[in-house]
Amino acid sequence: MVPPDTEGCKVEAGACKDGSTAKFSIATRLANRELVAFDSFEGIPEHDEPHDKNIFGGAPSFEGNYRGALEEVKANVARYGQIDVCSFVQGWFEETMPSFSRPIAAIYLDVDLAASTRTCLKYLYPLLVPGGALYSQDGHLPLVIDVFSSNTFWHHEVGLAQPHIEGLGIRKLIWATKPGHAREQVAG
Repeated sequence: MVPPDTEGCKVEAGACKDGSTAKFSIATRLANRELVAFDSFEGIPEHDEPHDKNIFGGAPSFEGNYRGALEEVKANVARYGQIDVCSFVQGWFEETMPSFSRPIAAIYLDVDLAASTRTCLKYLYPLLVPGGALYSQDGHLPLVIDVFSSNTFWHHEVGLAQPHIEGLGIRKLIWATKPGHAREQVAG
């Protein structure tokens, strides 16, 4: 857990219509932090990833789903959440995340694609403060599991050791805590 006096925003990648963003905004307000929501606000990008079955045997369907216009999302968060603690970054992850450089206390990914997961981990995980948490709602998708379980990916693209991922291969919601302690980082 990240101490309250440790700098760091919360990041959500894949805001969709607003449900999670509204809930996260309330928790973010209580933690006295800012929520940064990354999304194309155009839906999932075109892809050729073969997502035949998830680990539970179901067939995922992404085409035409998970699309919420930015103004729709903002209106829903304003109605059901705490819009004043939110900032929205519109665009494809590979275009918007490379320039993001703020410390992050917690990351929540709901991006569905292995390519999007790679991009998010490559640019966001290094910014996660020691003791910070990473969550992914996509732990049921075999191609995403492959990304999280690849030592080569973590070493060569993220540039950090692969963390222990709780629930990998058995749960939809998976998570990891970045090794180290936030107090050590602040003191050091």
